[in-house]
Amino acid sequence: MIEVKYGLLPKENFCKYFEFLINKTYKILPLKEEKSDTLKSYLESYLRELIGNQELVSVLVDEPKFITVLNTMQFLISEEYSDKVCKKEVFKCIRILEEIKEKYFKED
Repeated sequence: MIEVKYGLLPKENFCKYFEFLINKTYKILPLKEEKSDTLKSYLESYLRELIGNQELVSVLVDEPKFITVLNTMQFLISEEYSDKVCKKEVFKCIRILEEIKEKYFKED
């Protein structure tokens, strides 16, 4: 069980949820490559969700790797960058999310 702001939730739920977050992170790549007009709003929405997670899930509050993902999403929102940089940063975030999932949410 994982402690959240409003009680306890099964680890399994968070494993599935982190897979969902990883897929949402991966979705940034085609949006960037297609020069989608919705990329910035997608990133802003995703960042709000990540910030909400940090507020809701107690183990994420002090997890420096999670803060790295937040910072990277903020960079992708506010700066200009190439497709190559985007790809590098997206895969870095995916790797970090997988590490967090393994560390906190993987069933024993």
